[in-house]
Amino acid sequence: MAPPGVATQTAHSKTVARPAHAGPLADRINAILANPALSHAEFGISVTTLDGQTIFGLNDGRLFIPASDAKLPTTAAAYALLPVETLTWTTNVVAGGEVDAGGTLHGDLIILGAGDPTLSARKYPYQPPPPPAAPAPPGTPPAAPSEPAPKLNPMEVLNLLAQQVEQAGVRRVEGSVIGDDSYYLDEPYGTSWTWDDLQWLYGAPVSALSFNDNAVELTLTSDPAASGETVSGGATRGQTVAVWNPPIEYYAVDNAMTIAAPGEAPQPGLDRRPGNRMVRAFGTAPQNGMHAQLAIDDPAEYTALAFKEALRAHGVTVNGTASSAHRYSVVSGSFEAERAVPIKPAPVRASLSTITAPLEGRKILATRVSVPVAEDIMVTNKLSQNLHAELLLRLLGKVHGTEGSLAEGTRVVRQFLLGAGVDDNDFFFYDGCGMSMDDRIAPHALTKLLTYAAHQSWGDAWRSTLPVAGVDGTLSGRFKNSPLKGRAFAKSGTLNESNALSGYVTAASGKTLVFSVMVNGHRPGSNAESEAIDRIVEAVGEE
Repeated sequence: MAPPGVATQTAHSKTVARPAHAGPLADRINAILANPALSHAEFGISVTTLDGQTIFGLNDGRLFIPASDAKLPTTAAAYALLPVETLTWTTNVVAGGEVDAGGTLHGDLIILGAGDPTLSARKYPYQPPPPPAAPAPPGTPPAAPSEPAPKLNPMEVLNLLAQQVEQAGVRRVEGSVIGDDSYYLDEPYGTSWTWDDLQWLYGAPVSALSFNDNAVELTLTSDPAASGETVSGGATRGQTVAVWNPPIEYYAVDNAMTIAAPGEAPQPGLDRRPGNRMVRAFGTAPQNGMHAQLAIDDPAEYTALAFKEALRAHGVTVNGTASSAHRYSVVSGSFEAERAVPIKPAPVRASLSTITAPLEGRKILATRVSVPVAEDIMVTNKLSQNLHAELLLRLLGKVHGTEGSLAEGTRVVRQFLLGAGVDDNDFFFYDGCGMSMDDRIAPHALTKLLTYAAHQSWGDAWRSTLPVAGVDGTLSGRFKNSPLKGRAFAKSGTLNESNALSGYVTAASGKTLVFSVMVNGHRPGSNAESEAIDRIVEAVGEE
């Protein structure tokens, strides 16, 4: 018979809990895990004090798919190894030839990417969503409808660069506009990213020249010029018209999508195969249309196309085309997730002020300097932005490794974790954001990282980048009516049938506790596991 507070395997659960300490917390967690709806999933749980003392452990040494909790090591490494509060990215537009007295550039116009993830309409610093308006007292007259918030223009950032080119005296470009992302190796995807994720915003390819999060918005709404098709019941189903934002001719649309008839459940469908520039739209859209964020196939080329349009709008004529310039790896051999690299000494890090691609003697025509890296890490963790995490990983490889590459970035993160006291058998990473199905980490490795970070000079600042329960980021809709609202700072993770939540919680005792709850292998579409995660964290908060 099991000791009190220790769960054993039952007909409804394959998970065997062996908490380090039996007691009320173990009883609360075991009661949650006894739910038959959780029988197909495997849970891993680690709960410790800030000093690393284990309070509860369940499968905490097993390796789990972390999903977006992989962003915790990536962003913590950046805080530890880079001067993130002051470091910026600089994107330069340079002349690939001479500019004559008449304003003609005899050569190409080149945009030199340096890995800046902020070339977009996103506003910094990150602002949490506004709280919902309180209900009006009974008898209050209805408020007048407010004006919709103005839509941000993704082209604004490129328009400002084009304006500088015009102010530099350039009126005509004999050559082409080149988007140069060779500052990092051309490795658009992490290892074992699934192909069906690659058409969406969250699977956008990585490039040292990234614009608008390497995505474009497709809107399909009712076509006012179409009379519509009569369907059952005499209702009319209208054809749709496709609109791109930004309005750049990059993808073509094979559009067979229609608007669902009133009362009909919409069933929209979109499909773009990797490497294909044709988007197929089919099925039925909601009455008010549909919006989708589609990943760009070649971000550097797309940035060049968009910049060419921005130049045209500022009176600068480009005779040539828009294209990209990449740099490919010449290293053969398999990816070695267990390798690490030495970390460069602090004086090297302190000397960094901005990240910029080599000019190679070319004249600068326009420059954009980003916000500090720390402000973008806030966005990366709060919103779980995959592309930004991947660009941060490559930055770590560029500064501390030998190359701005996937392999070197993961090796730097590995060395950082080893230095933080995490066992080298407790984690293997194949990307920086957690999209890889090959990523693995043990729950107690994450709590080890979290406790280590809490005692570093950068620990408080890094913790502030994590979503706050019931308040902002990916946790804005969770814990809203919970005692933990505003008391837990944690990174969520979701990938297929894997879920995770790891971070800090201020317990009822006033003490800060560290936790990592990971779930692998639950039934597709099941919400029972994520709900159980929240209940487990609430149970920790009762300590």
